[in-house]
Amino acid sequence: LFLIPCFYKITYSFFNTETSLAIKNGEIAEFIFEAKRTNHIELEFENLKAGENREYEFQVSNTKDDNITNVTTEYQITIKTFHFMPLLIELYKNNELVMTCDEKYSRNEDNALVCNSDVWELEHNSTKTDNFEIKISFASEYNSLEYTDLVDYIDIDISSWQKTK
Repeated sequence: LFLIPCFYKITYSFFNTETSLAIKNGEIAEFIFEAKRTNHIELEFENLKAGENREYEFQVSNTKDDNITNVTTEYQITIKTFHFMPLLIELYKNNELVMTCDEKYSRNEDNALVCNSDVWELEHNSTKTDNFEIKISFASEYNSLEYTDLVDYIDIDISSWQKTK
């Protein structure tokens, strides 16, 4: 007969952490970023014919319902398209041309043309609204059978983040 001694060990652990936040007036900064007019921009160019143009407007602001953001915000606009149709795609900010989405930009792994705008800033200490317009032109020189029934898409993404420095 053999006796095998068995020992059981039970460990109890307790973890505790403390922190003190030094926040002026006990408030936490509020991040407000609003794409005004719409959360979704429908770019309808299915029936766009050679020689026609389309324009789409939207706004980006650091306010919502009379509240202003408590942090400085940066944002960037990205336009993606396969660019199968020979469209001229231009982005205007406050009536100034800031980007033409064309083949000088690179393509992603899905072969979509990815056009990134500059990074813009909305400061936290004053109300600001940037007015944008996307102009899409299908030049009349492309009025031929080879451009009939081409399918394409344009995706617009507005990314924003808190500026940290």
